[in-house]
Amino acid sequence: MSRTTVLDRVDRKLRRLRAIEASYRHWIKRAHEEFRDETVDKEKAHKRYDRIREKYTRKIERLQPKIRALTLRRSELKNT
Repeated sequence: MSRTTVLDRVDRKLRRLRAIEASYRHWIKRAHEEFRDETVDKEKAHKRYDRIREKYTRKIERLQPKIRALTLRRSELKNT
């Protein structure tokens, strides 16, 4: 397998993982906007926001090491 092919695959994986991370951050931002707009029951809205934020923050934290490892692998492949 040639070096560019491996590099291309790593780039594709990185792009995909970063897009997933961005979508998680978008869901957190969207939940925050809904929380701000909620005027009827602030406490219930805040609990819902916290639950969504915790869920996606946990997912982001699980994704970060994979992105970091692929970034390091990509830089190693580019330098060789």
